[in-house]
Amino acid sequence: MTTDGQTPDAEDASEAAAVDTFEDTVWPAVNRALTAVDVRPERSVDDLIVHIPRADVVRGLRMLKHDEQLQFNYLRCLTAVDNEADGVDVVYHLYSIPKNLNLTVKTTLPSDDKFVDTATTVWQAANWLERETAEMFGVRFNGHPDPRTLLMPEDMTDSYPLLKSHPYAEIEILQGEGLGHGRDAVVEDE
Repeated sequence: MTTDGQTPDAEDASEAAAVDTFEDTVWPAVNRALTAVDVRPERSVDDLIVHIPRADVVRGLRMLKHDEQLQFNYLRCLTAVDNEADGVDVVYHLYSIPKNLNLTVKTTLPSDDKFVDTATTVWQAANWLERETAEMFGVRFNGHPDPRTLLMPEDMTDSYPLLKSHPYAEIEILQGEGLGHGRDAVVEDE
């Protein structure tokens, strides 16, 4: 008996049960497709998350798109997540139209070196998504065909609104003030 009252065999069984094999997900097919790429799976609420190092992420995305069993032919979304001192995750949400599969791919960039190769060589739809991610998070996509800004002024190159370090702007007027709402509104009789 162990100190927690379990027999050694029961303890070994509980440790084995704690190891997640991801067999109930798309992981076995993804792992097979990405045999040449260093990859780490993680569970999420809706689908599987696969972490790929930035040096291999575009090659991995291409493999996932062209694999016959997976066919991740649709880039649903591309964005980033600021993890502050832990860097910035570039997040690719993939969907396979013919197979009805979802997959999230993440690659982590150091906060002081936010560069990754462009995914426009895999999906043309990555063009605008990467441009927006560049403006909002300061991520630069090597080889991007059109790195112009979409939302921000062209001369604003040192401020990234979705980074957690971005300063809050002062609120200059109260919400609704001057719009005819609230105490100052005058109701006229018709």
